[in-house]
Amino acid sequence: MKHNGTKKLETERLILRRFKLSDAKDMFENYARKENVTRYLTWETHKSISDSQDYLNNIVLPAYKTEDCYRWAIVWKETNSVIGAIDVVKNESEKKRAEIGYVLSDDFWGKGIMSEAGKKVVEYLFNEGYERVQAKHFSENAKSGRVMQKIGMKHEGTLRKYAYYWWDNENLQDIDVYSIIKGD
Repeated sequence: MKHNGTKKLETERLILRRFKLSDAKDMFENYARKENVTRYLTWETHKSISDSQDYLNNIVLPAYKTEDCYRWAIVWKETNSVIGAIDVVKNESEKKRAEIGYVLSDDFWGKGIMSEAGKKVVEYLFNEGYERVQAKHFSENAKSGRVMQKIGMKHEGTLRKYAYYWWDNENLQDIDVYSIIKGD
């Protein structure tokens, strides 16, 4: 499988592109500082813009040096601001499968933005040679499951007592798994 990595993608309302360090302000202001947005993510709410800068400098930007890195900033065309992210969080290219994760500013919830971005990323990954794209969400976060359905994914089941919230490492939570197969 030949990887092309994070290439610029475009939809009617969005540009999906690589992050830049200058995106730290948008990242922090639009979603990373908001507890209601980060509640179901695998990383903690950012306390300051320096947390967003550190995340970009130490995690995201170095990852772009590898060809199998797929991390997109979601840019709202109307304002040219970063309003979210969509990533391949688990890449198993030897098995032709990828797992995606995403986050979006609550100012854009309920407008079809994440499903628009997700469909474009899934299409891109299938063109890259993947046969399966999957995603997981905490069962409590049913809205994320609806996004997965709108992307075209099918619910495969629930992993019981599977993971902890980042803010509660004492109570294991259930996780729902969705996937889409090339050709679905």
